Amino acid sequence: MKKMRLRQNCILALATAVFLLSGNISVAKSGTLSGKVLNNKKYKEIYLKDLDEKTLETAKINASGTFTFKKKFNQTDFYIITLGEEINYLFIPTPGEKAQFTVDTKNMKEAVFSNSRESERFYTYQRKLLAMRQNPNTAKELVKSMIDEDPHSPAGLFFVKFLDKKKELKYYQKLAEGLKKYNYISTVQSFITTVEGYAQLQVGKVAPEIALKSPEGKVIKLSSLRGKYVLIDFWASWCGPCRMENPHNLELYKEYHDKGFEIYAVSLDKNKAAWQKAIKEDGLSWIHVSDLKSWNSAAGRIYGVSSIPYTVLLDKEGKIVAFNLRGSKLKRTLKKIFDE
Repeated sequence: MKKMRLRQNCILALATAVFLLSGNISVAKSGTLSGKVLNNKKYKEIYLKDLDEKTLETAKINASGTFTFKKKFNQTDFYIITLGEEINYLFIPTPGEKAQFTVDTKNMKEAVFSNSRESERFYTYQRKLLAMRQNPNTAKELVKSMIDEDPHSPAGLFFVKFLDKKKELKYYQKLAEGLKKYNYISTVQSFITTVEGYAQLQVGKVAPEIALKSPEGKVIKLSSLRGKYVLIDFWASWCGPCRMENPHNLELYKEYHDKGFEIYAVSLDKNKAAWQKAIKEDGLSWIHVSDLKSWNSAAGRIYGVSSIPYTVLLDKEGKIVAFNLRGSKLKRTLKKIFDE
């Protein structure tokens, strides 16, 4: 009887613990956002938008200038608050915060957030960096200290760009690692993917994978070209310098293709018809792929493409040989590989 009573007590204690734990989990409150527009004689509404500036909610501004958004913020994300068309304000909510936003129409650049840790952090550092415009090295040191202080802060995502990715890669990597818990945010996910890919972009390392569709809709993987020397060529139909390079590339392609040379052209076009027309007009018979997202191309982000034309030469094992070879430099390199 004592053993049975002891067992029942243990079960009851366990059940109580589970109940209490589950209760603790469920008490995480949603965040809210309200505020006030001072000296307001013009605006009747204030807007909550996503980073693509799609309106998510419109709140009425009452006679006293106050407003409240109905949306409940259950997780951290990035939003834009817009008053009229004059200026956008970044808002980074955290669950449980009762965020307040105050703006004076007489000085709309000096909006103030309170009870919103990440929003406050963003604007604090923004003001400091604006004051350092004449001292870029000091500004860079401030960004480094910000990331060192809290690599888990989403606000850091908007300031790390002050640092040269090639020279300060460790800070990009530190922030990317710290933000992994926010990888449900597309902007964060894109940043992490870009940093991880960029870390591979070194001579002698295997190039990051690309898997995009051809004009015919077939997915072609970069890794499927192992066994050949491959020139990844980032270009677009609207890029004049790219189109000027095509005749030179075509000449080299004809000379070395049968010896094991391939071109994997990644277009930063948005318009499929324009892309296909350029391929036909320039007589380009090599591999063509694109996601038709222009500068938002996943491959372009991973490879750190900031201008085109841009090329990466790979060896037979998919390892990086050189970056941005074009014209006579590319010709000399291929001649050395295939003719000597």
